[in-house]
Amino acid sequence: MGLQKIVLLFVLMASTLTVSASSNGIEAETKPERKILVVYFSRSGNTKLLAQEVANYYQASLLALEAKEYPMGVRGLYNSVVDSQQKKALISPDKIDLSDYDTLFIGAPIWRYSPAPPAWQFIESNNFTNKRVVLFSTFNSGFKQEYIDEFKARVAAKGGNFISHLYINRGRMLVQISDEELLAKAREKLEEIAL
Repeated sequence: MGLQKIVLLFVLMASTLTVSASSNGIEAETKPERKILVVYFSRSGNTKLLAQEVANYYQASLLALEAKEYPMGVRGLYNSVVDSQQKKALISPDKIDLSDYDTLFIGAPIWRYSPAPPAWQFIESNNFTNKRVVLFSTFNSGFKQEYIDEFKARVAAKGGNFISHLYINRGRMLVQISDEELLAKAREKLEEIAL
């Protein structure tokens, strides 16, 4: 084989390797699927239903926060009214390893215009550095934007990037929208969120 053929063969092999390397480079630059965690507190089950829909929509992990001070019944209702403006609560789990996740949905009912205390406590107890955070809530009357803005500021203070607030007015106890209506509204709102 002559020197020219060897050089030509070498050039062809080198260009094939370069194409192959750049193909691998493109694949390496493709972003992996987002790792999403849905964390929620629900006293009556409305926020739990919404949390399950969010987790199904994104095929995300789901974690329920427990707060023994707010059981169903008169004592839990009383505590929820008295504590509604508090920004702390005893929750379990309190602190978790979020390193596997890049996006968190944090859910809680709205109590007297503010997210319920367990959601605030979860923010205070955890590190959200470089995490995207979406607050979601259900309520029967309304919320005050000042509390949502404060929640956003607390997420930022813990290193997170607050994306939006997804909320659904379920209505008062005797005139609540159906589960099907809640889920349909949830899907509409989830399609509007740009992750």
